[in-house]
Amino acid sequence: MYKVLIVDDEMYAVMGIKSGVDWEALQVSEIYEAYNLRDALKVFERAAIDVMICDIEMPKGTGIELLERVNDISPETETIFLTAHAHFDFMQRAIQLDGFDYLLKPIEYDVLKSSIARALESVRQEREMTELRARYNETWQKRKGLITEKFWNDVLTRRIHCTSDNVLKILQEHELLSLSGTTFMPVLVSVESWMREYSTRDEEMMEYNIRKAAEEMLLDPGRGEVIQTKQGVNVVILYGPEDGEIREDTLYDRCMAYLESCRRYFHCTLSCYIGEPSTLFEIGETYQRLLEMEYGNLNKSNEVYRLAGFVPESGQVPAAKLRNWIQLLELGKLEDVERDLKTCLAAQRLIPALSEKESHPSVIQRVQGYIAEHLHEPITREQLACCVHLNPAYLSRLFKRETGESITDYILRERMEAAKVMIRESSMPISDVAKSLGYYNFSHFSKMFKKVHHASPQQIRRKSV
Repeated sequence: MYKVLIVDDEMYAVMGIKSGVDWEALQVSEIYEAYNLRDALKVFERAAIDVMICDIEMPKGTGIELLERVNDISPETETIFLTAHAHFDFMQRAIQLDGFDYLLKPIEYDVLKSSIARALESVRQEREMTELRARYNETWQKRKGLITEKFWNDVLTRRIHCTSDNVLKILQEHELLSLSGTTFMPVLVSVESWMREYSTRDEEMMEYNIRKAAEEMLLDPGRGEVIQTKQGVNVVILYGPEDGEIREDTLYDRCMAYLESCRRYFHCTLSCYIGEPSTLFEIGETYQRLLEMEYGNLNKSNEVYRLAGFVPESGQVPAAKLRNWIQLLELGKLEDVERDLKTCLAAQRLIPALSEKESHPSVIQRVQGYIAEHLHEPITREQLACCVHLNPAYLSRLFKRETGESITDYILRERMEAAKVMIRESSMPISDVAKSLGYYNFSHFSKMFKKVHHASPQQIRRKSV
């Protein structure tokens, strides 16, 4: 439905147009009246007008002057001019201002109706084009976002190898020529622990919120990207400012404020690992060194670290070997890492040489074993990480990639499976079953049980009798 404004200093002219046109046939739902320029502008303040029918010669501001104002405040409005005199200069100015039509008084209502119908058709087509452009723009933005995220995934994991010879071609293929010559600063955002009990889906949603917060707090407008790699690593990539270098002290302060905001609003502890200014040729190496920093951080959390000046402790595994293991871990190849690690240890006579037939539990199997033995106790991500000598954020990513669910969801499912067995196979009161698994709030236990088994503990007990 459409809205029309009739502007004329003669009341009877306005009344004649209102009564002489079949507005319902034109799908016009609202008709507004104004008798001078000022009143007409007030109508535009409270309504979106599709077509304005306007007398040119009015004493308190001409129709031409009104159209000049309307073109600024409502450029999508189509204007039909009415006049008693065929002045060429009026017609010329109306055309220059993109007036839709110019009709001489007295008006034949069929002619006016036809002109209004054509003006409304123009409005309808413009609406469709606007909606089409909006949909296209939204689609293009999504596509651009996917292209950009894939580009950075490939650059950080060095699937794309940029050189001075191929960099322009690569940027052109990814529609990112604007990045040519830019310096980048990567920041790894490591999610170390959740202070509330979240499901896998909830954790994914909260990590999305963490990335959006990073966009707002760590990036200057339009000067960077925040992505999650295919391995689940959250990375902020700042584009160097056009007028100078990235201020690392300012970035450090932003990161500290960001950690506090995430702790307060998203109930988690994070650490940020700030890289060094890098070109497209260098950023893959910088990112691997940040992963190395995170991998080696087993004790401290909720802090901001800088790659500048970072030196691995003496006696550690050589950097090249460690980075190779980190890359394998990020790709989920745990068995390859453990095999290589055991070979190194055996070569240094720190453990006996292993035969091909010997079998040892993987990192994830050891974590699952620890969980099974401690189901009746509170289990934190930090405890599990300490058990297998890994960084908590690193362990979480590996566990989810290996099992398809978060550590929190896995622990919940195991506890509820144990509860189901006890409810079915023993006469222990259900409240005692809950307490034996660390649930002292019975309603919360029942809610979690039903979430996993889609039935209440009482229903399971009744079926087992």
